[in-house]
Amino acid sequence: MERVVNIEPTEVSDRELVARCQAGDEPAFDELVLRHQQRALNVAYQLLRNHEDATEVAQDAFVRIYRSLNDFRGECEFTTWLHQIVVNLARNKHRWWKRRAREKTVPMEDPATVPLAGAADPPDVEAAKAEFVEMISAKMAELPRRHREVLVLRNVEDMSYEEIARALDCSVGTVKSRIARAREQLRNMMSEE
Repeated sequence: MERVVNIEPTEVSDRELVARCQAGDEPAFDELVLRHQQRALNVAYQLLRNHEDATEVAQDAFVRIYRSLNDFRGECEFTTWLHQIVVNLARNKHRWWKRRAREKTVPMEDPATVPLAGAADPPDVEAAKAEFVEMISAKMAELPRRHREVLVLRNVEDMSYEEIARALDCSVGTVKSRIARAREQLRNMMSEE
């Protein structure tokens, strides 16, 4: 009697997709984009606070990745490389704004804000939680760029200190000190409210 073994399909890793892309497999790149486009958009939005600019930065990041994919040696995770490119493009966008003396715009909607209220919360608790999330979001936007970057990568994207250091091209110690200073500054700003 022959034994039948059920093998569940496993998700292909980013490394495997990158290797397939480097071998000329176009659908593998499409899979990378689908897998990580929301992450790229979230990081860009948290740094820029403008949906249109964030969308542009996220799209540009994948264009750059596509053009330089053959140079990617896999010394870091694909997501770390993606974050590094998104952060650099967001920095470029800030410099572009500064050169043109563009005032900061306030978006009409905030897709990155997720209400913390549960279904069983009374309306006053929901309102208080939504107000708190909005205040934190607004205060984070006031932080200096370097502080905002590390907080977004650590608290929103849940990256390790080492991944953040690679993405921002600095030491782990620098990342830790920036996070500590950013959190302290955010606490002080929140206590003033």
